[in-house]
Amino acid sequence: MNTRASDGAVDQASPSSFIHELICRFEEEVGTYQIDTVIEEVVFTILVDGAAVRDMTCSPWHIRELVIGSLYTSGKIDCIEDVASVEVDEEAGEVRVRTVGENSSRPETAGAVVDRVLCPTARPSVSVEPMLTAEEVSTRIGFLEGNSQLFHRTGGVHSAVLVDGEGELVAWFEDIGRHNALDKLAGWCVMNHVDASDKILLFSGRVPREIIARAIRIGVPVVISPGAPTNLSIALACEHGITLIGFAKNGKFNVYTHATRIKPAE
Repeated sequence: MNTRASDGAVDQASPSSFIHELICRFEEEVGTYQIDTVIEEVVFTILVDGAAVRDMTCSPWHIRELVIGSLYTSGKIDCIEDVASVEVDEEAGEVRVRTVGENSSRPETAGAVVDRVLCPTARPSVSVEPMLTAEEVSTRIGFLEGNSQLFHRTGGVHSAVLVDGEGELVAWFEDIGRHNALDKLAGWCVMNHVDASDKILLFSGRVPREIIARAIRIGVPVVISPGAPTNLSIALACEHGITLIGFAKNGKFNVYTHATRIKPAE
């Protein structure tokens, strides 16, 4: 479990995180052969109640969290109690999920991740109150970039990081896919009944609409990223009370929605 609230350095790397490849690297038009670190990628077929629902390309760790999170953000389940079992068969390349009750017949569609959060009954009630200072925004994104060790080693992963109001790490998940990284975090929150309504999401990649939709499902009020948002992600964040912060780097950032969560300088 990539939780590092109580210890020091954040090291997400595991023996299966990366492999070594012989490459030819050119510098100033001169090529030399050397060993390079390459991020590992695997493919799993997800079966829900015996039916294949998708093929999932991902990093080979925290597969249970990823599958649970994907089912949650896609609307297939609403809580961990909707899941009877999850079996990861690495040799067969399959993840077999059994659900309980009416969830076994609930359809899953590509647009469900957005459509479900737009449903009035699913819309959270968020109070937009001052939550962190501008200095703390820069400190939080500095924490993300300074501790992304697997990214620095391979350049091949995205990170989805949950911190509390004091900036303490709650959970850190990584994957080759930015959506997967956030689904892993969502799955961990679902599996551990985590209330994210007072926490902050640090996200390493660009922030399109689907990322904000997942943030809404998780329940976080603030999303901070060094990347760019889109017009649709801004509109969705605005509608659902999320403070969306982009281009956060080197002490600078843009607040696109609900800037009142940033405490004024004293």
